[in-house]
Amino acid sequence: MNRSGFKLQRDMGRRHGAILIVVLWVVLLLSLMVSTFAFTMHIETRLTSYHDRELKAKALAMAGIEFEKALLAAKVNKAGQINSSDGSVRQFSSTTADYYSEPWHNNSDLIDRAITGNVEDGTFTVQVVDEQSKLNANAITPEQWKILLQISGVDLETSNMIVDSIGDWIDTNSSNKLNGAEDDYYMGLSSDQGGPYHCKNASLDRIEELLLIRGMTPDIFYGHLGQSRGETTYTGLAQFLTTMPFIKVNVNTASSQVLQCMPGVTAQMAEQLIRYRQGDDGIDGTDDDKPLLEVGAIANVWSGTMSRNAMRALANSLGVSSSYFTIYSTGAVGSVRRMIVVTLFRNTDGSFQTISWNELTPR
Repeated sequence: MNRSGFKLQRDMGRRHGAILIVVLWVVLLLSLMVSTFAFTMHIETRLTSYHDRELKAKALAMAGIEFEKALLAAKVNKAGQINSSDGSVRQFSSTTADYYSEPWHNNSDLIDRAITGNVEDGTFTVQVVDEQSKLNANAITPEQWKILLQISGVDLETSNMIVDSIGDWIDTNSSNKLNGAEDDYYMGLSSDQGGPYHCKNASLDRIEELLLIRGMTPDIFYGHLGQSRGETTYTGLAQFLTTMPFIKVNVNTASSQVLQCMPGVTAQMAEQLIRYRQGDDGIDGTDDDKPLLEVGAIANVWSGTMSRNAMRALANSLGVSSSYFTIYSTGAVGSVRRMIVVTLFRNTDGSFQTISWNELTPR
């Protein structure tokens, strides 16, 4: 073979090699495109499935809200009884008093209630809080604030600062109380201190506003367990406070700390009332509870420990029923969970007004 033949053969080999390389690159790119497309579709399918379960979990949480509303309404309407999922029958009381052993609070159907069928065996879990087991933060007196702060572990100097600052925050004037704070303090706060901002000079809309007030700290507000010797332990104020506009605290659901803030009520009296209402087992929300069914029954429990005039005055602050409730309802489908927190006002006819509605993703 002459030189030109060898050259032609070599050139054809090079062309074939180049074509093979191009083909291999095309195949590789197509493979990558197919893999990317498949991966994208897999992710989109999973996202669609998650979104679908998320919507179902929210629907279950809403079902839990409606279930609890039905129980609260049935209590007012004296519907008589409910049939539980375990086959037992629960009776509603004929009294207007609200207490923990009633079906609206003590009900196994409120815990992991299973719903089958179109919601993929989802569940809802409901917890309800009687807001009138707490203190109305916009209505309690400076003396009551001092008692609550003392019970919560706050020292006297800090307590005086917080109480006067709360008064300045809520009142409509711009005059500083002795240990309080107005705009001159809050507008002087640096950005590192969360400021500057104006003193509200109006009622609290949410108890979390207390964290803006001079002297209040997250430890005092939420509670803190001291880990070392000399580190203060705080019980936490938030659990005892609400901004719902009621006048009377429900003695059937109030804690000892809340009862001690009532005029003339000592720690011993508060514990005595709680032990009475809990019955022999010493636990709220069980069948042997002895709720107070009318305000006059409070005097019987505290007979001999308080004067008649003091008891009459106390009757303006204490009651046996409630109108404000907060429902925490969590819907779950598989590992996906959604929570709805709603605060309601229950009318005397069993209808409801929604005060607040929040949708959360539980941790």
